[in-house]
Order: sequence, then structure tokens, then C-alpha cells
Amino acid sequence: MLPKSADIVIIGAGAIGSSIAYHLSKRGARDVVVLERETIGSGSTSKAAGGIRVQFSTRVEIEFSFRGVAFFKRFEDEMGVPCDFHQEGYLFVVTQESELTRYRKNVALQQSMGADVRIITPDDARAVVPGLVVDDALAAVWGPTDGHVSPNDVVQAYAARARGGGVKFFEETPVTGIEVSGERVTAVQTAAGRVAARLVINAAGPQAPLVGKMVGLDLPVDPRRRHIFVTGSFPSIKHPMPLVTDTGSGFYCRSEQGAILMSPGDIGAHTEYTASVDWGMLEQTVEKAMRRLPVLEHAQIRHAWAGLRPLTPDGRGILDWAPGIEGLYLAIGFCGHGFQHSPAVGEMVSELLTTGRTGLDLADLRLDRFARNA
Repeated sequence: MLPKSADIVIIGAGAIGSSIAYHLSKRGARDVVVLERETIGSGSTSKAAGGIRVQFSTRVEIEFSFRGVAFFKRFEDEMGVPCDFHQEGYLFVVTQESELTRYRKNVALQQSMGADVRIITPDDARAVVPGLVVDDALAAVWGPTDGHVSPNDVVQAYAARARGGGVKFFEETPVTGIEVSGERVTAVQTAAGRVAARLVINAAGPQAPLVGKMVGLDLPVDPRRRHIFVTGSFPSIKHPMPLVTDTGSGFYCRSEQGAILMSPGDIGAHTEYTASVDWGMLEQTVEKAMRRLPVLEHAQIRHAWAGLRPLTPDGRGILDWAPGIEGLYLAIGFCGHGFQHSPAVGEMVSELLTTGRTGLDLADLRLDRFARNA
């Protein structure tokens, strides 16, 4: 039964919300309620490809990635279950000079922080992935310690350990409103009842803008649909194949237990709050795949899914207090990177809410950066 009150209410039980709940429980917070409109991890987290990389453009995101990799390495020891972590690498094929300039700048920052990332020649890229077409490539960016992990295993472990620490999860309980009194959050409304709360965290993923509207906030998060197609067993590729991204077309693919997982990247420019598979996207996916890895022409697609990437104007997440509404915290807009950064986000948000400070500088993820840069 839904409690009448809680100290902290988290809206959303995806990777971000569940990680925050887990880390709060580690810090001794017991009066925490998580509200999920569907089931734990059933939203964007369940549709994620599970990629883990250090190849980001800001210090805070790179540090988030370092902490994520360290967490997934110790995951079984800390969480008691495996997470299927594979470090098979990320390879970005760069075909435009402007992109190469940007990647050189990013790699310099990443290397200065100790990341194992390097710019390699097209021929070196083809040596990493035999059969890769690199005739139009200027260079490639190779991160051999990047990889992927099972999103479902991770988010279910977050929730299980949080529950063990006293956190209460309520599935099939969509939030219908947020009460504010004197510019301060006082309660969260659901169809199952009202929960009074001192603090509320919007961790609603692609639904975050809809939650924002409940308190009159226009949040700069724009959910877009992304497709993933998975082949049957495909021995014509050398496995394990790293995640290969064609930066020109947005196409990416990687090994998936002897099969190939592939995506056309972002297609279309429409805000969406639900995601179903449009099989018309398969043709574009195949066309992009064949231009970069012609051998994929012979692959047979076995299944597919579509998910939502909550995009922000600069491609970075938002971690900040909501403006003008005391007690409402935003952990939103992670642009498809929320799963891999969830360990660090959970750590930082729980630290902030329990001590009033964070061990990392989160200024680059503040909401007011959009107004400053307008």
C-alpha cells in the first residue's frame, strides 16, 4: 500500500532513479519511495544497448565514465549478481575534417585524464575490424577498454539492493501531479493516492518534460526514437567485434553473443513519448550497414526494438535543483547515456541530498547553462 508520506520520492525506476535509490539506501536513507508508471527498468533502460565508454567531451562526463567502469568491474562483488560486462572497445570512424578536429580535442582531454583512447589510421581501424570499409575515412578513434553491460541485470540489482535497504518501489503507479505550496514541493499525486514529501526527484527519463509541466517547468528535454535491430548468429564477422560507429551516418553496430546488434542512429526530428518499432527503418539501417561493413548484406534480422533518447540541446544531462521550486531535484536528459552514467549519478545525487555537497563539480550539468549559452 502506498504510504501517506515519505522523506524522498523518486519519480522513475529506470537506471537513474533506481541507482539514486540504491545509493541513498547505502547512505542510510530509509524513508524513500520510488514511483514507476510501468515496471522497474521497463522504459528507456530496457531499450538501451548497454554501451560503456569514456569518450566524452567534458571532465564531469569522463569522470562519470571512469566511475561507471570501476563499478561494473566490481559489480558482482558489490551487488551479488553478475552484469555481463565485456570490454570489447568502441571504434568511431571519422569521415569529416570538422568532426576530426572535435575528436582530436576530446581525445586530448580524455588522455590528459588517463583514458586509454587514441586516434588511429583507417588501415589500423580495418585491422581492428576486418572487412570495415575505410576508403572515405580520415581517421578513427579507438577506445579498447570501452564495452557494454546488461542494462536489465544492472537496474534489477539496483532495485533489489535498494529494497534490501528499506526503499519502497511502487510499479504501475504513474504520477498524475505534484503539489507545490509557497514555491516548495509538498506532495506527489498518483492514481493510488497522495504521498507527502520533503524532497522529490524527477528521474522520469523521456517522460521528464511531462513531469516538469506538472509544476509549470518547460524542461529542455526532447525524446527521440531510436531503433535497434539484431541479427541471427553471424559467423561471417570476427567476434567479438567492438562497437563501431560511422560518425557520418550515425550507424553503429557491435557483436551480441555471436550475432550483430545494429542501429541506424537518430532518424527523424519528432518528439515522441512512446516508442514502437517502425520496420520501415530497417531499409535505411541495412543501407548504412552495407556502406561500412558490406558483409552484413547477408545477415538475417531476428528481432528489433525501439526506445527513446531524452535529448538536450548540447547532448549532456541535467543534474540540478529545479528553478523556483524548493525541494525538487532534476536528474534528467541524459541523451542515451543515462544507463552507463547511472552509477556516478546515483552516487553524486545521494551525496548531495544527504550532505549538501558532491565530490565532483557538476557545474557543466546545471540547467541554467542553456540560458547562459542562448
